[in-house]
Amino acid sequence: MKKICFFPLILLFIVLLPSCEGKVEQPARDILEGVRSELEAGNYNSAKILIDSIKRAHPKAYKTLREAEALRREVLIKEKERDVAFFDDELNALLAKRDAMLESFTYSKNSKYQDVGIYSLPSQAISTNAHNCFLRATVNELGEAYLTSYYRGKRIGYKSVRVRCGESYVTAENSLYSWTGKEYGVYVERRDYKRGNDGGIMDFIASVKGADITVELSGANGTYTYLLREQDAQAIAQVVALSNVLVSIAECRSMRDSARYSLDFLLKGEQRLKSDSVTAQ
Repeated sequence: MKKICFFPLILLFIVLLPSCEGKVEQPARDILEGVRSELEAGNYNSAKILIDSIKRAHPKAYKTLREAEALRREVLIKEKERDVAFFDDELNALLAKRDAMLESFTYSKNSKYQDVGIYSLPSQAISTNAHNCFLRATVNELGEAYLTSYYRGKRIGYKSVRVRCGESYVTAENSLYSWTGKEYGVYVERRDYKRGNDGGIMDFIASVKGADITVELSGANGTYTYLLREQDAQAIAQVVALSNVLVSIAECRSMRDSARYSLDFLLKGEQRLKSDSVTAQ
């Protein structure tokens, strides 16, 4: 039998292997360079899209894919670092805005009965409005705003509050709390509403500026209508504005904390990978 010499074949395979590998890897590496460029430019979404395209178009470019996945982790970390910085800046701006607004408000909290404090305007203090029919607005530290309708006079047993400006009006009927009795020696009917369940009264008043607003209280024993004082309309608008800022602060803080958590998770994962790599060596 003739002897077959495999050495030339093996040598040929060794020579051709890098060439074949280059044909598979090079197109993927070209895209990888684009990933690096997008990463340096801060275009993190574009970088992730390019990494995904490598996986789809070149699934056998194993070396490049490993590098691409390492770059993906770097992209995700940079992305979260950017998010944390953004939310930190937004939160600081909102806190500064809140502090400036709070200079006009008074703060009260009964630690026995309240978990959070309440902000209100001095012009709407109950003691200075003991004989007035008016709408009083307050907001707590969580940004939850409330409207209290005070009626003083002959008993009417009102169930609804209608606020009108020109031909437009809104009505609140589902009160959170109602009370009747005497306050400072005067008969009072009081109803409380939470913003969002107040028929849109607070936002309606806040949107109407420099116009006459009438308040109509309707009950089984009659109806009472009065003109809303300008100072009360302004107070309600200020409470709505503060409520919006306080809610935005809570939302921004939540998003910042979520971004921080994700960043910590990614950084710890990267540390574990580096530790495992060192151990393997």
